Amino acid sequence: MKQEIKDEAIEQLEKDILFGFENGDDLLESISEMFYDESDFDEKWLKKEIDIRLKKHQTESLKWEKPTDFDRLVKSFDELNKNKIVSLHRSGYTKSDGEEDCSEIITELKEIGFSTKGYCYYHTQDLERAIAEEKMLFIGFDSYNRDDELAKEVAEKIVSVLTDNGFKTKWNGSIDTRIEIININWKKTVDNIDYNYGRVFEIIEKYHKPEKDNIEDKSKKAFWKIW
Repeated sequence: MKQEIKDEAIEQLEKDILFGFENGDDLLESISEMFYDESDFDEKWLKKEIDIRLKKHQTESLKWEKPTDFDRLVKSFDELNKNKIVSLHRSGYTKSDGEEDCSEIITELKEIGFSTKGYCYYHTQDLERAIAEEKMLFIGFDSYNRDDELAKEVAEKIVSVLTDNGFKTKWNGSIDTRIEIININWKKTVDNIDYNYGRVFEIIEKYHKPEKDNIEDKSKKAFWKIW
């Protein structure tokens, strides 16, 4: 296996470990897939590197001051979910991924009778800035129905909750501009907790009752599904 391939694999591995969302098996699968067209890619070598570096990161995490910024971000997003703002951690790789994931959850919640006000998220590209010198994390947002006034209310609530949890934020008040968390100190290690889909449903179902008028009748198919 070429040294340049090893270097590229290690570079990705180091970032993914700092992100802190993937366990050893996930890391092995995702990084191996990056080099699917490399016939001599050494998965045994990669597994060894993952084991060494992941263990080191987990050991270092024992010395972190608590709560970490990620702990406070989880607390913030949990509160937003409680307030019917669907909030997702590391939702896909791009803005479109994050918006699609949020919209999908909002649709599924509506199908079982739960209304929402809007959503927020950050994606993998945002995390790359958080662990880099910029130390900032962008938070994307919108209302559930793309209504501008409601979107602004959603953004103001997000900023308020983040501020209450000790974050310094920057937002110019425009719904076309994402919210920025400034000087975030990203520290997270893998814990095998679902911070997205399952967590959103668990929180919303815990604090809210389904609204019967909002429950969609799936037995009634749209005319285009009949053909």
